[in-house]
Amino acid sequence: MLKSIKNYFFSAFREIFVYHHSSLEFRAKTYAVLIASSHEPLSNYQNTLNEIASEIYSEPDRANALVITVKEYLKNIHIKKQRGEEALLIEVIRELRQVPRYALKIEPEHLTRLQSCTNDEDSLIYQDRLIDFLKQKRLEYRELKR
Repeated sequence: MLKSIKNYFFSAFREIFVYHHSSLEFRAKTYAVLIASSHEPLSNYQNTLNEIASEIYSEPDRANALVITVKEYLKNIHIKKQRGEEALLIEVIRELRQVPRYALKIEPEHLTRLQSCTNDEDSLIYQDRLIDFLKQKRLEYRELKR
C-alpha cells in the first residue's frame, strides 16, 4: 500500500520529485515505443526493464521512476488509446531536435535487450527496424551536438 502511494506521488509530481525528469522521460519514451511495438504484455519485459533501470540509475527511487514512467506511456498507448507508438516516436524525434544531447540517452544495447523478450516474429522485425531508426537518429543528433 505504501509503495503504491509513493509511486502515485512520483507519477503525479515527477517534475518536482525527480531530478532531470525530462531526461528520464525521454529515455522512458524510447523504451515504451519499443515495448508497445510488440503488442505483448509488459510482463514479458518487466524483469529486463527493471535490470536496465538499475544499471542506468544507482538510486533505486530514480530507477523505479523510470519503470513507472515507461508503464504510464504504455498505459496511454494500450489502454486509453490516446496515442499510438508512432505518435510517441514522433515526440522522441521532436525532443531530439530541441535537445540534441538526448541522443546519448538512446542506448541500442538496452533496446536490443528489451527486444530479446519479444516472442512474435513480426514484432521482432518491426523492432529491428525501430532500433535501426533510433540508432540512426542517435548518430545524426550526436553529430549535431558537436
